Amino acid sequence: MLGFLHQILFVTVLVVSTVVGAIFVILIGMFNPYASIISKIARAWSRLLLIAAGVRVTVKGREHIRPGQNYVVVGNHQSHMDIPVVFSYIPLHLTVVAKKELFRVPVFGWAIRAAGILRLDRQDRSQAIKVLNQGEQLLKEKHLSLLAFPEGTRSPDGTIRAFKKGPFVVAIKTGLPILPLTIIGTNRVLPKKSLWIRPGRVTLIIHPPVDPSGYTFDTRDQLVEVVRNIIIKGYEAHHAVVSESHRG
Repeated sequence: MLGFLHQILFVTVLVVSTVVGAIFVILIGMFNPYASIISKIARAWSRLLLIAAGVRVTVKGREHIRPGQNYVVVGNHQSHMDIPVVFSYIPLHLTVVAKKELFRVPVFGWAIRAAGILRLDRQDRSQAIKVLNQGEQLLKEKHLSLLAFPEGTRSPDGTIRAFKKGPFVVAIKTGLPILPLTIIGTNRVLPKKSLWIRPGRVTLIIHPPVDPSGYTFDTRDQLVEVVRNIIIKGYEAHHAVVSESHRG
């Protein structure tokens, strides 16, 4: 019974906060889609969702974010809850590449369009290249940070899959450092293909930035693997510590 009531609370908060937040974002976006206030609204919305979901987040490595620096932010992807976690605890003015299906969601889709979120058609390679070019321009002109989940889809069991190269090409072309994130536990809070929220703990590890200046388009695969291995090692190290504590 308590679980059902918790779902009702979460859905109510989700709907009300999304509608209210979307109204403000749409109005502000009419004048400036990249206004910093939109990031603050997204952060408040994200924090509210985490509270309503009963999610407690442990953040490690905050010191690796340098004030005034923008990044290409790259993380593993486990759940729809990854977005609220990142927006809540990464204090950057973020823009996101979002799949085109999200733009069809009533109210939410209107808001992300008003906020200048980049729309990606995963089946159209030429359109994907165009979106990446737009992303490069935004990072240079608006001093934004780009958030990307290069696995391209959520991992149902937490396994970190192969990375797509797009965000790394953007980093090479712009020269912006890559900020790797390891996200742990969101797949238990909201599993893939489930709408049932489970309160729980999530860990967000912010790794030291990776400088892309030593890489070129031809060596982009090496950069992809360097960053992916950092994220995987963070994931494995966390689980090793947890396993050891359980044995103790």
